[in-house]
Amino acid sequence: MTAPVVAPSEPVGRAARARAEGLAFRSGGFGLADLVALGVTGADAAAFLNSQVTNEVEGLSPGQGNLSARVERTGHLVAVFSLHRLADQGSAQRFLLLLPREDRDRLLEVFQAFLFADRVQIEPVEGPIAMIQGEGAHQVATALGFPGAPSEGSVAELDEGTLVVRSLTGDPGLIGLGACAERALSVAKERGMLCLPPNQAAEVVEILRIEAGLVRPAVDLPKRRLLPETGLEQHAVSYTKGCYLGQEVIARVRTYGSVPFALRALLVDGEGLDGLPAIGEPILREDGTKLGQAVSRCTSPVANGPVLLAYLGRDHRTPQSRVTLRTAKGLREARVALLPLYRAADHASKLSSRYDRAIRTFADGDPDGALALLEDALRIDPGFGDAYEAIGVILGRSGRYHEAIDFFQRLAEVAPEEPLVHTNLSLYYMKIGDKSTAEEHSALAARKSMAKGAGESRSAAQIATEADQARRADAARKERMFKQVLDFDPVDPIALFGLGSALVVLERWDEAVRVLAQAAEVDRKNSAIFPLLGKAHEHLDQIEQAREAYRQGIEIASRRGDLMPLREMQSRLLLLGG
Repeated sequence: MTAPVVAPSEPVGRAARARAEGLAFRSGGFGLADLVALGVTGADAAAFLNSQVTNEVEGLSPGQGNLSARVERTGHLVAVFSLHRLADQGSAQRFLLLLPREDRDRLLEVFQAFLFADRVQIEPVEGPIAMIQGEGAHQVATALGFPGAPSEGSVAELDEGTLVVRSLTGDPGLIGLGACAERALSVAKERGMLCLPPNQAAEVVEILRIEAGLVRPAVDLPKRRLLPETGLEQHAVSYTKGCYLGQEVIARVRTYGSVPFALRALLVDGEGLDGLPAIGEPILREDGTKLGQAVSRCTSPVANGPVLLAYLGRDHRTPQSRVTLRTAKGLREARVALLPLYRAADHASKLSSRYDRAIRTFADGDPDGALALLEDALRIDPGFGDAYEAIGVILGRSGRYHEAIDFFQRLAEVAPEEPLVHTNLSLYYMKIGDKSTAEEHSALAARKSMAKGAGESRSAAQIATEADQARRADAARKERMFKQVLDFDPVDPIALFGLGSALVVLERWDEAVRVLAQAAEVDRKNSAIFPLLGKAHEHLDQIEQAREAYRQGIEIASRRGDLMPLREMQSRLLLLGG
């Protein structure tokens, strides 16, 4: 691996070596490099955990595990951890949880708050922990006596301690507990892996986990975030298990539409991180408009320069689009990229295998089995466009149109220049009765097809900009027309609603709130007013007013049977924690 062309930095150089040679270290330092273990045991351990965490628990056999999370009732993320089922001891079920030390107390607090009559004990597991990350990690596991082929999430209890197969960096990984920790370090050293003390290793792991798109809650959640906003949905959520805390919100987000913000990488031109917005600060464009919120950052060997992780809004997160950032050190150019930036070398063969099996499974009449394989492919690569398309088609053929729309909307972010995405969106919006949105996507599909057929070099961003300009011009025309009507009749309900709708398109939020609130007073039966009113309040950061608008609209839409605005407002209210 060639040395990165970036400002000289020992952690960056070590990160490049770790990718090439592998990395071995004792737990310590900070972040994902400072892991602790919790033991959850008792006759009710499986049922308790299954009700509390987002991924499968009761379906795990001893020796199996997965990545899981704990969320609030509102779907906001609390902690992320690796969960593994150990062999039962008599009537006691046993589980091992691994997570960063910085998240342990919070997770223990929320678990303890829900322990009532459950026969469950949650206690720290003492003893040393060591981590091996890199292409040779599975070979180290085999050398230590791991039974069978190591696979992500699997766990083995040996006489000397416990081995867990878990990646922390995007490369294959192994975690040793107890005496296995020292043995793992010894074997890794013999095999020529880079061995670092805890603090140096933590600096390296921080770079590697950012490249791999792995969330560190202590720094990547400066404000409450819905789990799907973090990109963990494909890795840490089961949609087939029983009920758990926060399930309804996460399921509705999947069913009714994409989240308002999503975690992306900004690949910043130039050298150095100085001047970039600090964790939790807003990210601003050259003209001062807000793109989103900054979180982790590093100088990345893979990206060959500075990387800033950020929660970006729908209008600003299209992959490969470029933006000029306003920073404390002046203007800097950046490119939006999907996470992860780094994947292990064999991920392409895994994707191909799962995709082919999924298509055959669907052809054999098992759509649920096909969906499971395709979602497994997205856990390996959240940017795998073929999987999004196949899932959308399978859901659509099963009559699950809202879910199909969600997956094609995600595909639109992954493949923004592909006309077929909008053709499918047009079809499914028509299926649910939203004719106007269907027509918008049909027109966009036609424009992109023409550009593609003519061999134009215009990007999807340019095409979308042209469509947006046409939409805003139409809204400006309607604004003038409806204002003329209101000059004669200031309380005309149709004109008030039309003017408010035009102001929303023009993003004049203060005026939109005033006009739409007046429209709601004049026409209390028009449920379509309230999604727009709530949206305008949201853009002004008037969250409680937005919640109230959605509540009022839901009540009216429910009485009148207006299903489209009802579903939209229910989704928005849930996203706002209402």
